[in-house]
Amino acid sequence: MIRSRFLRSSLLVLTTAIALSCSEYSPTAPTIQAPAQAQDGLLSGLLGLVTNLLGTVLRVITFQYDPNGIPVNAVKWTGTHLNQTRSVSAYIGQNGGTLALPSSDFTITFPSGALSQTTLITIVSDGTGYVSYDMKPHGLTFAKPVTVTQRLQNTAVYGTSLALKAAGAYFPQDPTNLSGTIDALEIERTTIFSSKNDGKADVETWSLNHFSRYMLASD
Repeated sequence: MIRSRFLRSSLLVLTTAIALSCSEYSPTAPTIQAPAQAQDGLLSGLLGLVTNLLGTVLRVITFQYDPNGIPVNAVKWTGTHLNQTRSVSAYIGQNGGTLALPSSDFTITFPSGALSQTTLITIVSDGTGYVSYDMKPHGLTFAKPVTVTQRLQNTAVYGTSLALKAAGAYFPQDPTNLSGTIDALEIERTTIFSSKNDGKADVETWSLNHFSRYMLASD
């Protein structure tokens, strides 16, 4: 009997010691952290995903501003592109949203928090033959940059060295003549991608802080 009690007591002590040793913190063990929240919630997470899906980054053109004007050349559509006025409008609120302009390979995405109130956004592509857009309301500013995505396959720079020099350019007023060299007030931050990862520039994004007239331009 005494021997049996001794064995049971020894077994209990041993079991307790094993349980305690398994629960001890090990300083070399990996610490598992919860996934970080996207700054702007789900929409910002999706925006990051879309950016990654655009392909390989070939070049980033930084923001430029010159009150005296930055000489650029407006980029034309290819001859197969039907030149006619196209427009799209939608109310965008604080939660953000995306507009796509038909037959222009153009989308614009507003992240959550870019607008302080619901606003009617209108994007117009005229029939001039140039990759040019009128964005309204004129003078509208954003608390966070909005992102334009412009595909290049139907533009005159596609497949040429100029595709790596093409960027979003801002004009405070509509230029009366888009042929030849014209002066832009700003060159927007532009990221140029190869969506097929073959080194050929075929899509780019512009980061915009305000609205008015923008166009695809090259030096």
